[in-house]
Amino acid sequence: MKNLLLSLAVGLPLAFSAAVASAAEPALPHFDKAHTAIVITDPQNDFLAENGKLYGLLADNLKELGTIKNIETLMATAKSSGVALAVDPLVYNALDVDWSRAGALQRQLLDMKALQRVSLNDPEGFEGSGADFYEPYKTYIYDGKTIVVAPHKMYGPESNDLIYQLRARDIDTVILGGMVANLCVDSHMRALMENGFKVYVVKDAVAAPGADAYNAALVNYGMIANGVLTTKDAVDALRR
Repeated sequence: MKNLLLSLAVGLPLAFSAAVASAAEPALPHFDKAHTAIVITDPQNDFLAENGKLYGLLADNLKELGTIKNIETLMATAKSSGVALAVDPLVYNALDVDWSRAGALQRQLLDMKALQRVSLNDPEGFEGSGADFYEPYKTYIYDGKTIVVAPHKMYGPESNDLIYQLRARDIDTVILGGMVANLCVDSHMRALMENGFKVYVVKDAVAAPGADAYNAALVNYGMIANGVLTTKDAVDALRR
């Protein structure tokens, strides 16, 4: 951090500053498994299935990083290592379209009916829809042990029960991945940090709409989170 601040002070490019800050790879963190959760944001069809409404925006980054497989690896590791797994979906329903204060991107999602179901208590049309969970992940999500929190409506968990669910289980450390790197993942990282959790973001278990958005997210992760890991790092740390 000292090198990063010094570089910024003398006007060196931020990319160079980040490289200086990460030149020495830190040791893997020690996770107290009883107080650690893997949290995955938005593991849903519209982001991850090839016919999803938002898949095309993320496809290149998903393939480059191996994101879909890496998220599954994190889920499987949660089950095999005994740490909690929580999923935090983004879901709109038919009544949400009339919002008068939706932001620019949120308005686009509402207008294109992405991540939408009729209502949270109506199963009609939900199975296999864009709002539904990505099919290969359901074996982990529907095992009766995964924490499936109420959907968030913006980007962070302020409008749902994620933080309460984690605190109620004495979780103080989060290993974070999911969709989308510079939006919901970034917002969850910030909210969790503000609420006193340790947060480690898994940089190849996310994806963004293009390299610029992904790199912007990486800069924020490196400056805000307690650590930035690869999927291999996270798995190795949890298997120790």
